[in-house]
Amino acid sequence: MQRFYGDFLNQRTLIVGEVNTGKTRTTLDILTRWIAADPTQPMTILDLAPEPVGGIGGRLSLPSGFNGRYLFADIVPPRLTGRTPDDIARLAVANARAAEPLLTAILTHPHPVLVVNDASLYLQAGDYRRFTEIIQSAATVLINAYYGTSLGDQPISHRERRLTERLMQDCDRVIRLPENGNKLKAES
Repeated sequence: MQRFYGDFLNQRTLIVGEVNTGKTRTTLDILTRWIAADPTQPMTILDLAPEPVGGIGGRLSLPSGFNGRYLFADIVPPRLTGRTPDDIARLAVANARAAEPLLTAILTHPHPVLVVNDASLYLQAGDYRRFTEIIQSAATVLINAYYGTSLGDQPISHRERRLTERLMQDCDRVIRLPENGNKLKAES
C-alpha cells in the first residue's frame, strides 16, 4: 500500500479516456489508497463533474476516512443538454464561471494534494493558465479528463481536446484508459 501511494507522490498524474471507461472509478481507487496510506494528509478534491445524464458523468463518491476539502459547483454537460451550438457554448462558459470561485479557494489555501474530477468541463471554456496555477499549487496532483470522440464534433470539443493534449504535456504521467476499461496504459 505504501509503495502505491509513493508512486504518485510529487507528481502530476492525468487519467484520460473515452466516456464510461472508468476515469472517475480509477481516480477514486487511487484516492482511496492515498487515504488508507496517510489519512492525515491535507488534500483538496475539486469535482467539476455534472450530475449524470444518460449514464454519462457523475461526481466522485467520497471515500471512507476522507477529511479534506471537497469543492464542487453546479455544472451541466453542455453537449448532452444544449440544443444548439450557441446554447452549448453558453453552457460551457457558465460552467467555467461557476468553477472560478473554487479555483480561487484552492489558490488562497492550497493543500499539498489536489484531485480534480472531470477537468474537461472547465477546459471547454475556462482559462488554461488559471487551471495550471491550481495544479502548480500542489505537490501531488491527480486529474481525470474526457479524451475521446463519442460526444461529437462541437467547437468546444476542439478546444477541450487541444487543452487536454496540452495538459498531457504538462503532467508527469498520463494514464490512458482503453475503451474496454480492462487494461491501463501509462506514459511518463
